[in-house]
Amino acid sequence: MLIIWDYVMKRILLLISMLFFAVACAPKEKELTPDQISIEKKAIVKVMKEYNDASEAKSWSRLVETLASEVRFYGTDSSEVITTFDDYKDKIINQWNLFDSQKYGDMTNVHIEMDPNASFASIIYGIPFDVTIGQKIAHLFLRIQRTLKKENDKWVIVSGIVGSTDPKQALLLQQILEEKAAAQQPSK
Repeated sequence: MLIIWDYVMKRILLLISMLFFAVACAPKEKELTPDQISIEKKAIVKVMKEYNDASEAKSWSRLVETLASEVRFYGTDSSEVITTFDDYKDKIINQWNLFDSQKYGDMTNVHIEMDPNASFASIIYGIPFDVTIGQKIAHLFLRIQRTLKKENDKWVIVSGIVGSTDPKQALLLQQILEEKAAAQQPSK
């Protein structure tokens, strides 16, 4: 009986040693250094600037380069949820057609959260946004949130939401858009 017990204990010890060795040799998740984190955050900010520049230029081809293969955007009211590229393209082109020009200022109060592997991130920031329609300009200040992920080693936008912080300017923009729509209506 002692021989069997000795045999079993040796096998158990061997099994435990093998498991310990396997766990010890398993690949570790990469942990980013502070410099690597800084580089990733700069790349995220760069994507946001590229998105804004493409939007200012009304360039769909440049804009789509900043987007993930699937996107989800939430509009300014509860009914506006964009879940397909076709819907997003329709909305963005409609916006471009409404505005004679749009200009983003510099990003402020940038806050980025990122997973330890730098595969997903969230960015929240404020940004001045001027919209020109005819001779009128609305000076908005937007709060923007975007979720990004890495696709093919490049940060791309997965989802987002935008809100205006100044209700008076948002109402002014709405008024300017209504005036434009009324002016485009055929007279009776």
